[in-house]
Amino acid sequence: MAEKVVEVTTQMGAGWKVTAQVRDHLLVIDQPTGTNEGANPLETFLFSLAGCISTIAKMVAREEKIALRGIEIKVRGSLNSAGLLGQPSDDPVGFKQIDIDADIDADMSVDEKLAFLDRVCHRCPVHDNLLNKTLVNHQPV
Repeated sequence: MAEKVVEVTTQMGAGWKVTAQVRDHLLVIDQPTGTNEGANPLETFLFSLAGCISTIAKMVAREEKIALRGIEIKVRGSLNSAGLLGQPSDDPVGFKQIDIDADIDADMSVDEKLAFLDRVCHRCPVHDNLLNKTLVNHQPV
């Protein structure tokens, strides 16, 4: 299968607002101390993980003929904000831990739900990028 490229270009606006036009959608990232017009980058990152898991869950359920009535994903990330504020810290700058709770509305036992969630997370690209090193290049243009 051909390699798929996903691309997003952002624009810094006034204050802390960052926007991106993605297909037909205007995405906004902001800070509560700014105009608070959108979630902050860390919240958006966790939303991406939860959204990807939800989408893949629907795909897996369809493929496996599981009557998935709904799924609610709660994602919590903990981090020491010292690094991102430019202060010394032995902790990573990013999240130290991310916890995912999935409330799966389907006729499955707890063990079946756990196995289903394992299969879903195994196929989720965002989840995979968190578990495995991904080459990230950066450069001014």
